[in-house]
Amino acid sequence: MKMIVINGENKVFGRLSSEIAEKLLKYNEKVVVVNARKVIISGNYESIFERFFERTERGGKGNPRNNPKYPRYPDRLIKRGVRGMLPRNPRGALVLKNLTVHIDVPENFNKEIPASVKLKNMKYLTLEEISKRLGAKYSN
Repeated sequence: MKMIVINGENKVFGRLSSEIAEKLLKYNEKVVVVNARKVIISGNYESIFERFFERTERGGKGNPRNNPKYPRYPDRLIKRGVRGMLPRNPRGALVLKNLTVHIDVPENFNKEIPASVKLKNMKYLTLEEISKRLGAKYSN
């Protein structure tokens, strides 16, 4: 099985997620995403943060331990986004195991990283900023 390394720096979250889901489903390849904290979400700062904060604060009607769990870390946010684009059947769960996401660049991938894309003038937030505001604690 072939392995694809994707540099997430300056890539839009939704487009990156759909690209990864396509590679997982069509080509049945292992996909490794590096620089997850530098993936961007375009739009207005307040509306982006509001949307993510609302998801993490959702409560359940009954037992608080049964509330939906929404990730706060950039690597887990990407994995959750890709999971949402895969089919809800055993094959979707099987191909999701071929996805590995890293917050930064591990030392063994330094030579294999493709170049990042340059951004145009637009409003955006990185997953790192969103994660920090949601309460994720990790070292850079």
